Amino acid sequence: MYTSTLRALDSYAATNPFTWVYGLGRSLLALGTLITLGFSGPSILFDEQLFGKMSLNATLESFNIFFCFGFGQLHYAYAVSIGVLLLVISGVFPRYTGVLHWLVTYSLFQAASIVEGGDQIGSIITMLLIPVTLLDGRNNHWVNRPHAQTNRYANFIARGALALIALQMAVLYFHAGIEKMYKLDEWKNGTAVYYFFNDPLFGYPDWIRGLLATSLTNAYVVTSLTWGTMAFEILLFGALFMAPANRKKLLWLAVGFHLGIALIFGLVSFFLAMCGGLVLYLIPVQTPYPALRQRKAGYKQEPEAGGLAAPPEYGRLEPVGT
Repeated sequence: MYTSTLRALDSYAATNPFTWVYGLGRSLLALGTLITLGFSGPSILFDEQLFGKMSLNATLESFNIFFCFGFGQLHYAYAVSIGVLLLVISGVFPRYTGVLHWLVTYSLFQAASIVEGGDQIGSIITMLLIPVTLLDGRNNHWVNRPHAQTNRYANFIARGALALIALQMAVLYFHAGIEKMYKLDEWKNGTAVYYFFNDPLFGYPDWIRGLLATSLTNAYVVTSLTWGTMAFEILLFGALFMAPANRKKLLWLAVGFHLGIALIFGLVSFFLAMCGGLVLYLIPVQTPYPALRQRKAGYKQEPEAGGLAAPPEYGRLEPVGT
C-alpha cells in the first residue's frame, strides 16, 4: 500500500498543470472584473458615506488599491486596476500578475458598496490561484507546453491549489442546490422560477418577454425549470467525483446554464466569473488546444527535444512551410 501510494503521488506530481487551461480560467475571471469596472463608474460602485467603513482587517485594507488612493482619486485606482486586468488577460508574466490580480479583485470586493456573487467568487479563486501563478515560470500563460520538463514539487503544489479551486466550486454548487430547498417554499413547490423571472426589479428584460411570457404560464415548464435548476446544481457538485472525461462533458451545459442567468437577470460579470471557475473545475489541465483551431491555422507539430515527436495534440506549433 505504501508503494502504491508513492507511485500515485509521483504520477500526480509528474503532470504539468501550467497549460492554457488555467490561463483561460484566470483570463475569464479578469474579464468579468474588467467589465464591472469598465461599465460602472466610481459614482455607481462606491458610496462616499460607506467608503472605508466596511473594513474587515486593518492590515489587509492597507493594501486595498481603492483605499490607498482615496475616494477623491478613485479614477487613478480604476486606471491601475484596469491595467492589471488587461495584463492578466494578455497572459504576460503570470508569476508577477497573479498576486496583483488577486489584489484588484479583493480590493473591489471589499471597497465597493455594490457587489454581487461574481466579485466574491473572483476574489476567492484569484487568491487560490496565487500558488499556481507564483510557480509558473512561463512568459505567457497562453503558451501551451504540457510535456515541458517542470519541477515536480511545483507541479504538486500547483495541482493541489487547483484541486482546492475544484473543491470550492463543487461546494458552491452543492450549497446553491441544497440551500434552495430550505430557503424558500417556492423552490420546494416548483414555482420559484415564475416569481424570480417576473420580478419587476430583477426579472427578465422586455426584449425576451415574447419568448418567456407564455412559457411561464405553463405549470410543467415552470416546475421543470425550478426543480431542474436545483438538480443541475447538485449534478455539478457531483462532477467532483466523476472521471475527468465525464466531467469535461458538463462544461458547455454549465456555460449555457449561466448564460441563461446572464441573459435573464443581466449578471454578465457573474457569468464570466462562473465560467472562469468552471474552466478550472471541469477541464483537465492536460487538455490540448481545440483541434479545430489547429486545423484552421494549418499548423504542424515540432519534435520535442531529443528527437522524439510529440503526440499529435501537443508540442510547440509552427506554421507549415517555415
